[in-house]
Amino acid sequence: MGLLRLAVLGSPEVFLDGSRMAFSLRKAQALLVYLVVEGGMHPRSKLAAFFWPDSDPHDARTALRNAIALLRSLLADSAPSQHSHLLTEHELLGLDPQAPLDLDLDVVQRAWKEAQEFSTLPSEPQRASLVAHFQHALSLVRGPFLDGFWLREDAPFDEWVQLQQRQWQVRLQLLFDRLSSWHEAAGELEQARATLLRWLALDPLQEEAYRRLMRVQLALGDPTAAWQVYTTCQACLAEELQVEPSAETVALAEHIRAIAAAPSASLSIHSSTTTAESRPPGELVAPLIGRASALSQLVSRYQQARQGQPKAVLVVGEGGIGKTRLAREFVAWARTQGADVLSGQALEMGGRLPYQPLVEALRPRLEEENAPEDLLDDLWLAELARLLPELRVRYPDLPAPTEDELAAKVRLFEAVARLLDALAQRAPLVLLLDDLQWVDGASLDLVRYLARYWKGHDSRVLLLSTARSDGLELNPALAAQLADLGRDLPVTQVTLQTLSQAETLQLIRAIAGEGAHEMRSDVLTPRPSTAGPGASQKPLMALGDFLFAQTGGQPFYLLEMLKMLQEREWLVPRLRADGTWGPELAMDMAAAIAQERFRRELLPPSVRALILARLALLPQPAHQLVMASAVLGNRVTTKLLWQVAELEVQAGVEALEETIRSGILREEEAGRGHPGSYGFANGLIRDVVYTELGEARRQVLHQRALALLQSEGAPAAQLAYHALAAGEAEEAYR
Repeated sequence: MGLLRLAVLGSPEVFLDGSRMAFSLRKAQALLVYLVVEGGMHPRSKLAAFFWPDSDPHDARTALRNAIALLRSLLADSAPSQHSHLLTEHELLGLDPQAPLDLDLDVVQRAWKEAQEFSTLPSEPQRASLVAHFQHALSLVRGPFLDGFWLREDAPFDEWVQLQQRQWQVRLQLLFDRLSSWHEAAGELEQARATLLRWLALDPLQEEAYRRLMRVQLALGDPTAAWQVYTTCQACLAEELQVEPSAETVALAEHIRAIAAAPSASLSIHSSTTTAESRPPGELVAPLIGRASALSQLVSRYQQARQGQPKAVLVVGEGGIGKTRLAREFVAWARTQGADVLSGQALEMGGRLPYQPLVEALRPRLEEENAPEDLLDDLWLAELARLLPELRVRYPDLPAPTEDELAAKVRLFEAVARLLDALAQRAPLVLLLDDLQWVDGASLDLVRYLARYWKGHDSRVLLLSTARSDGLELNPALAAQLADLGRDLPVTQVTLQTLSQAETLQLIRAIAGEGAHEMRSDVLTPRPSTAGPGASQKPLMALGDFLFAQTGGQPFYLLEMLKMLQEREWLVPRLRADGTWGPELAMDMAAAIAQERFRRELLPPSVRALILARLALLPQPAHQLVMASAVLGNRVTTKLLWQVAELEVQAGVEALEETIRSGILREEEAGRGHPGSYGFANGLIRDVVYTELGEARRQVLHQRALALLQSEGAPAAQLAYHALAAGEAEEAYR
């Protein structure tokens, strides 16, 4: 038997071994579709009445036999010696369950069951797999079930078709809903727009799809298109259902109209990239890459907060990992969703400035407010004036605040809580507190009070904070306060990691403008080049490999090195054939990387300063270990590290744990039967440490390493390297 393939989501199509089947009897095709979709065995009497309800039983049975004969001839046509796909058992008729069959409904059914299992956003590996499954399933959908296929004789078959259409419409709706919401949550706005347009083409009365598309168009920086989506929604609902859009949809439309009326406003987190492509770049414009999972978590918590479930998110990572960039991308997106955003940043001296980040967040918001007295009674405005004394200039008749110190603090906290809750009643509120590792104790007390207040009032608030991981480790009191915060408000910690090698190359390709439209987070599809297959890709791949080896995928280090390449005119802007500008290499990358001078010179001062600041936080034993590692290079055993650093075992273990926790060193993979080894997280850290050692200390450490390696019978090349670095040239050339 050949492979029978049926596509029934749309007008019916039937193929046998790749050849399209043509039916001279419409009811024969309807019979085959029914048997395939329903499965199982069916009495002939039931089938006769089902397809020929107006005929007497004898004529109906005769017509059924004719239809079956036609099907048998068609299904056995490609291989006459084989059995037909139809199976007969006495008075029963059905499809042979052993027959090879490919049915589009089966693919959609499996995807629908997966969608049911994940009502919330899955983890990134699961999400990528599910998105691929959903996209494949929806790619098979050409229209409603058996679109336009009817018998038109008031047959029960037509009623069955209508029932199936409703059933599969519900299942497809869930798939479109899951896929578009996950794309939106991950910031994959173009994919979200494409999915939503397909959803509305199949189901033009889905108001939720219209709302989502309005948000996506706005996030893409096109308020005009977002407004057009609303007018289309309004017209469809009025024409088909004689109803107006819901209050939620109307509110979003008003928000879009307000944004459209302010052309100077920043509309899209993507607009800066688009603008930069149309002119010679003054600085590199880097897209957000490798952060889809983190952004998805922020969006998910925001969606919960806007439903009256206040949430807190803490974004953690080393300095330069991209915490602030992620937070800014998210709040830009949140603004397009109608959120009110308040932002404050703790300063390194903030411990001596009580409430500084909250004052920074509140002051500009109240300055924008036409009538703050509409938000708070005079009693609470008077208390708030403790933080914002300019309120008394604006409202000189405010009552005097309480003079009792303890009562004053409680009233101040209550005033701030009431203000933020009043704002959250107008629109979902996002409070961003950046660099929380430097926040003062008074601000933390106020945040704890706010969390308890929001929880008790179901406030539509998302508290978003960022903090350096080393700052939390060095401040146990702050870590304890944040843990206590979780008792009042659910706190999600999002830990940012360095970019992978593939993501590093993806970032470089995106900056260079190659494959910008084709790239996905998991697939790199280079744009064809007239210079020959892969000709334009090799220099970028060499650059990507080099930069990943040097930076370990640390975003700040990576971008600063690219900027230095640009400043040295090794990476220069070129006008492309399509009229856009993008950086291109002005040198043979492979030859340049081979030069030691090139690698030494490519260390930006900003990166050196950040690395030195991280090293300064290490205790002395850990610093000794790092210096020893810089001299020994990568893949060094703990025994050798401790001996060169002159540390006892216990002190060495504690120092090693500290360097790994701080992200300076990392454990290398070791094969079975081999001792574990350690090296720097990236080459730039080693370069900085080695340079800062000074000539005398370097020689001493190289002498220790040479003596130890000689006793272990190390390779001659390794011994010669340390001998030369130790100033023992004669020993090196033995």
